Amino acid sequence: MELISKKNLTFSNFLSFVRIIFVVPAVYFIAINRNDWLIALTIVGMFTDWADGFFARKLNQVSDMGKILDPVADKILIGGLVIALYYYQGFPLWLTLFIVLRDLFIVIGATLIYDKSKLIISSNWPGKISVSFIALAIFSFIAGWHPFFGYTIYLAIAAIVVSALLYTKVFYNYISQKNKSDSSAK
Repeated sequence: MELISKKNLTFSNFLSFVRIIFVVPAVYFIAINRNDWLIALTIVGMFTDWADGFFARKLNQVSDMGKILDPVADKILIGGLVIALYYYQGFPLWLTLFIVLRDLFIVIGATLIYDKSKLIISSNWPGKISVSFIALAIFSFIAGWHPFFGYTIYLAIAAIVVSALLYTKVFYNYISQKNKSDSSAK
């Protein structure tokens, strides 16, 4: 896949890059305890996450790079946020690890599949929903809505577990198919 090509230079991919860049000011705002600015940045980040997919479909700019960049941007931004929130503001360590390890699992599995077959594993709906619930949990934490944060944690965990199970099924099915095709080729 050629990363720098006209097909990949789209408005949607630009929005995903912006979301990755948001990590720097977000961590800064967390470190100096400016959650008011962090809330504004989080809202803009959530909007760019929605907008990149909308414009990719609306402008017929869906690209392989976008299929990779969008979920990677989510993982980088969310991972950076929860790690910084844990370090500076007391976000629960167990939830930080749960979120980061789930994302690492997905990235490693998708990378292995791409490396072996050049197949891009797209985000599934439970994965997108889990990102939304994680974002809601982060948002409620930084807004200081502690009772609501407790509820959003359970929603995020349930969505994370469901999406992880479905990604595991995708990875397992790919490995099973690969093993069958490898053995029939012999």
